[in-house]
Amino acid sequence: MGEAERLFTAEGTARATMDMVLTGGAGGAGPEFKFPAHDRRVERDDLLLYGLEIAGPGGHWVEFSRPICAGTPSGETLSALEAYQEYAAAARATMRTGATAHDVHTAVSKPFVERGFSLGHVTGHSIGMTMIEFPRIGEGTDVELRANMVVSMHPHAITADERTCLYMQDTWLVTDDGGVPFSDVALEIFTGAEERPREVTVS
Repeated sequence: MGEAERLFTAEGTARATMDMVLTGGAGGAGPEFKFPAHDRRVERDDLLLYGLEIAGPGGHWVEFSRPICAGTPSGETLSALEAYQEYAAAARATMRTGATAHDVHTAVSKPFVERGFSLGHVTGHSIGMTMIEFPRIGEGTDVELRANMVVSMHPHAITADERTCLYMQDTWLVTDDGGVPFSDVALEIFTGAEERPREVTVS
């Protein structure tokens, strides 16, 4: 995480950051947020999920993360990746003025539930001058969304045996026509330097 901290600090975030990591072997990350032992070396098939939560110079927060695996992701991880790609389409369609937070949660949860995953962390939440704001994007939250609300989305897809997960974060803008992600980085598992994600610009 040191390189990410260096990059964001150089861009003016000072130390207004929070980092999380999910790791695991055999191409699948465990569902608990924790740092691995300091002396454990990363293996080729480890799946690394870094959660980057960053406040810019004005004090507004954004959240972003993508998985990294130099080797071969597990079948469960690839299934969750397919669900994430469908989730993004659902978020674009439903994250619009007048929809409720419950509506968005139901739509984006569907591809995970259909594949047998549970969602172990909140599907999403509003984000602004504090990292987590009301309303939560979740079941039973009937608050109507309004244009220009900013929402962090991060479905935490966990397998039925609770041994493997996939977790990605993006910050979205609610508009009259649907959700617009702040980042254009693809929902992918990045495997090497030749597939390095494009630079994320925070404005």
